[in-house]
Amino acid sequence: MTRFEIRRDQPLKPFTTFKVGGPARFFASAATQEDFLAALGFAREERLEIFVLGGGSNILVSDSGFPGLVIHPVPRGIAIDAAQPERVTLRVEAGETWDDVVSRAVEEKLWGIENLSHIPGQAGAAIVQNIGAYGQQISDVFQRATVMETGTGNVPTLSGGECGFGYRKSIFNSSAKGQFIILQIELSLARGGRPDLRYPDVRNYFSERGIGEPSIRQVRNAIIEIRDRKFPFPREEKGGNAGSFFKNLVLSDPQFETLRTSLCRNFSTSECDRLEEIRKHSGPGGPVKVPTAFLIEICGLKGHCEGGARVNQTQPLVLLNDGGATARDVLALAGFVRRTVYARTGMEISLEPEMVGFTPEELKKYLTLQ
Repeated sequence: MTRFEIRRDQPLKPFTTFKVGGPARFFASAATQEDFLAALGFAREERLEIFVLGGGSNILVSDSGFPGLVIHPVPRGIAIDAAQPERVTLRVEAGETWDDVVSRAVEEKLWGIENLSHIPGQAGAAIVQNIGAYGQQISDVFQRATVMETGTGNVPTLSGGECGFGYRKSIFNSSAKGQFIILQIELSLARGGRPDLRYPDVRNYFSERGIGEPSIRQVRNAIIEIRDRKFPFPREEKGGNAGSFFKNLVLSDPQFETLRTSLCRNFSTSECDRLEEIRKHSGPGGPVKVPTAFLIEICGLKGHCEGGARVNQTQPLVLLNDGGATARDVLALAGFVRRTVYARTGMEISLEPEMVGFTPEELKKYLTLQ
């Protein structure tokens, strides 16, 4: 069991997958509910802002660090409740590594999260962002979360409806940001299932190998291989990244027409044809999901660098720390990408990672579109 203590000036780089950022003024690893209560009490006494740092995979920490108290959940564990004949509940501690959760589900032949393999971070953080990939998202199998209210220390449970899930969104990163610490999540998985091969990358992977009905293990292995080609998995020996740095676009018909007009004016017929194919794959009616990677690519931004930060060549949604990148390098690169895409396509692309420790002035300076 980790002994609870409050540490000063704790470097945060080792706790993030980007390996970027300065120190936390105060830092506490919390293993029990008593630890969380003690950390919240300390923050109240010292009048400190709180930031809960999970696996550090979807954040960018300022070069100045974080001026308040960082609370790092460390409880791990997965329990299986097989009460229902067709579905199984997985109870997962918030500090559990998300990919270990998927691995355990696959070992038990429980369907529903296999396409979410190889996504870095902790299980608690997975519901904050409502992680999704290759046709699945965690909200599809979510049952409830046990949370601690930061203001009162109370420990309620929240249903899926109460968590307000949307595209890369929940109440934890929007309307109720900072109000809860996630302690445990419960997922409902199926004892039997069929592979979700809707995404071309996954479908082509098995088609090329002559596999018509892959097993759950084969699906997980395929997802890992596909993601490793596109999304460099953060490892200790490399600089790192925060996963997807930009959100995909979800456009109404008028917004799509604005994009189509810009592409036909500023790009070749080939790019316009690719956009129409994207629209066809979205199906009739409803919004059109346009991959932001497509816009970054046609704007010629693959491989573009600012200091030690670079746009990934294979999946340009990812910004890379090539080693030694500062947070300012990353913001400068993100700002350049946003301004270029906006100037050539008329689309304003949004950042996916949470910005930690930055002032509003810093963010405005680097990320403005003008």
